[in-house]
Amino acid sequence: MSKEKARRNLHQLGVDVDSSQMMVMKALMAAAGGPSKFVTYKEIAAHLEKNEKKKYTKAYIYRRLSDLEDEGFIVVDSIQHPKQFSISEAGIVKALEKKRNEMLSETEIKRNEVTTKQKLLTTTNPESVAMTLYNQLVGLDKIEGSVVIEGVENVRSTIIREFGEAAKPGDEIRIIAPTSVIDGGQRKSGMAEMSLMARAKDGVKIISVLMPVEGKQSLTTDLISNYVQHIGDVFTKLASTGNISFRIAKKYYQTYRMVSLNSDKMLLYLTHAAESDMAALIQRKDNPGLIDDAIKTFDTIYDEAADVMTTVNQALSKNQ
Repeated sequence: MSKEKARRNLHQLGVDVDSSQMMVMKALMAAAGGPSKFVTYKEIAAHLEKNEKKKYTKAYIYRRLSDLEDEGFIVVDSIQHPKQFSISEAGIVKALEKKRNEMLSETEIKRNEVTTKQKLLTTTNPESVAMTLYNQLVGLDKIEGSVVIEGVENVRSTIIREFGEAAKPGDEIRIIAPTSVIDGGQRKSGMAEMSLMARAKDGVKIISVLMPVEGKQSLTTDLISNYVQHIGDVFTKLASTGNISFRIAKKYYQTYRMVSLNSDKMLLYLTHAAESDMAALIQRKDNPGLIDDAIKTFDTIYDEAADVMTTVNQALSKNQ
């Protein structure tokens, strides 16, 4: 094998024969005069100075020796004083085999990434993507596939379009969220919620569970009362339909924050801010397991939660 070909092979394994590590290893080999022969730091330093025509600090040489030991290229006898260093053909073969396996693993990961991208590119319909982009930009049409929604206004408009406007009489919209989303009333977080509650008059059931402020159940009830008072008469009329239910979970659960329409689709919030700027719209055809688990979790928490509609109605009566 030619010297140049050997150099290329080593480069493919991630070994740079011109690196400072290999420079020190070359000095060690020259000092030892052969495999399995131990030499000291002083002998290595002397050969390194001779080969490179310059001096190197002790710390510099020891760092390179330490790196070579970590990679398995050299053997260190720490019992001897001073410490001694050696190479072995078996050790070099093992170190290069390790390098080869690492490069193969890295290449396989890259190959899988390229294959995945290729599949996406070959199965993607440019016309469909263009239409989806257009609809997203102008706020038209329903989104047929699962997608990540970014931006506060985009999240709001998705809730209104995909859940509020899409629901039909007899449908169920489930909402589970931390109480912090209504802290501040309609001024901050009411638009999308009102679009959902407004469907109650059309026979759509709106079922909500709010996570309480941890350790402060009464504060949670106060926040809900304050929120509905902001929307006053409108909420009173909608609540009279019997299609709206507010409950407070018996404790704070680290669980989904979501809106779902029946078991057809869900919006999974990716932040807990009142004005969430990122969410994932998930269609049943893409991930039925996730939607089923979210609804099952919702129903379990809802069944154990405290109904606060009576408290809310009392608050509204006092406000009239």
